[in-house]
Amino acid sequence: MESESAPATTSQGIELEAKAILFDLDGTLIDSTQATERSWNKWAEALGIDGYRHNGHGLPARDIVARHVAPDRRQEALRLAERLEEQETEGIAVKEGARRLLRSIPSGRWGIVTSCTADLARVRMDAAGLAAPAVMITADDVVHGKPSPEGYQAAARSLGFDPIACLVVEDTAAGLEAGRSAGCRTVGVAGTLAAPELDADYVIESMTLVSIRPTETAVVVHLAAPQQPR
Repeated sequence: MESESAPATTSQGIELEAKAILFDLDGTLIDSTQATERSWNKWAEALGIDGYRHNGHGLPARDIVARHVAPDRRQEALRLAERLEEQETEGIAVKEGARRLLRSIPSGRWGIVTSCTADLARVRMDAAGLAAPAVMITADDVVHGKPSPEGYQAAARSLGFDPIACLVVEDTAAGLEAGRSAGCRTVGVAGTLAAPELDADYVIESMTLVSIRPTETAVVVHLAAPQQPR
């Protein structure tokens, strides 16, 4: 089993060494919050669900549907949710700093783990103008979505590394729980939730505060002005 290296503290922040970085998509690499909330509000209105307020960020659509719809209606309701989400692309954009960051990481050293279906992930990445990595685990690839560790474990294996040697970057409680449960160190990115609400090893206010330095055997991740809430 590969072991994680201890973080190094510098005058400018903290440096972490990892074999690979595993990113969430929505709210971490791309800003799709408003599009997501619009589509789910339309979904609730179409189904006559009164008082619906979307609080399922980071969860697979099938799990959100199961919270609100009787079993005999779930398949129909899930298809509607997926269709509405794929149609709602206005305002989707790359998060500030994310494109620069991804360009600095060797292709075999990063992947995406998302609660989106593969189709929705492609739609949103196309809308944001972001290319997919070689390894992308979606809701279609797992039995149990976040907060289960299954997705992050699968991504680490696909890249050829032990999860304990990987770093997870997330913006939701469910995603950070998934990363921790997989054995990864975690970085929470404020935005979808406020920084104090993120249970992570380190919390940053923006992806602009992250930089990458590849080495022959790993990637060194520099976090400027990180918070350490745990």
